[in-house]
Amino acid sequence: MEITRVDHVSFTVGDLERSTAFYSRFGFEQHKRYVSAGPDVDDGTATQNADMEIVWLKHPLGGPMLELIRYVNYQADRSALNNKVGAAHLCFATADIAGAQAELTATGAQFLSAPHEDEFGMRWVYLRDPDGNAVELVQDPPSRADVPELGTSPSEISSVGDRAARL
Repeated sequence: MEITRVDHVSFTVGDLERSTAFYSRFGFEQHKRYVSAGPDVDDGTATQNADMEIVWLKHPLGGPMLELIRYVNYQADRSALNNKVGAAHLCFATADIAGAQAELTATGAQFLSAPHEDEFGMRWVYLRDPDGNAVELVQDPPSRADVPELGTSPSEISSVGDRAARL
């Protein structure tokens, strides 16, 4: 199998307008919007009555698109917490994490904590979108050369996993 690109990431949301406005704070712009419904959608999603409204967002810098889906026949619940299987998050890199946090807080964003710094100097902080989906901001250390490449040996993978478990 040859993968040619990472095309998109997707979140199920409760209100497309609210979520589109939230992600526009990060520079995303609406690319397309449509309704998808019918037996093929039910079959493909393994969801009965899976009628959905979909908005695709693109970022001017490129990269994967963000797909927002609203299942119209289902109540919108809050997203799973980070420690639940299936929970996911979207991560944005910024040159000034403190400034980004202040700017987003001023517009009503709810952060989970103040920024943290890992042992390699990478600064990070989580916030939630309006549906509880996790969004992370990261700021690279002063020199990316200071961040070691991750190895693939079992002991290196275990070490990375141990560090991640502490987060």
